[in-house]
Amino acid sequence: MEDHYILNTDVSFYVKKLDNHIQRIIYSLYDRKAFQECSLMNMWVVDFLYHQEKKGQDVFQKDVEAEFYINRATASKMLSLMEEKRLILRKSSDKDARLKKIVLLERGYELQRLCRTIREEVERRITRNMSEEEVGHFKALCSRMMGNLN
Repeated sequence: MEDHYILNTDVSFYVKKLDNHIQRIIYSLYDRKAFQECSLMNMWVVDFLYHQEKKGQDVFQKDVEAEFYINRATASKMLSLMEEKRLILRKSSDKDARLKKIVLLERGYELQRLCRTIREEVERRITRNMSEEEVGHFKALCSRMMGNLN
């Protein structure tokens, strides 16, 4: 009896393959040793913090949890490690001392600049040969799929 592999055509499989490919590209562009083994998630978080800061918005742990779909324990551990790496500082909010506002430190800004460069290169590669309309449709479909999972 001959086994035949049935090609996995699930959307989630394609998304995972795309994610793996994107990570491979990012790691090829990123010298982790220069940033004390900062993870890709650290890069995305400092980029998020930077853009929220530019909009004049304070960021708290709950905002990071919501933005990246991670649970409280994961966010807490990651932010603690980011503090150890001197990327961020958590300090009491002016409005509510019980809340810890997350602010970027100089190394966080350095990582964000690197992240921006890498993001631009990945975006250039991933959307090559795609129209603006196709890119817009893809983003809309991804948003709808994320909404389906909530």
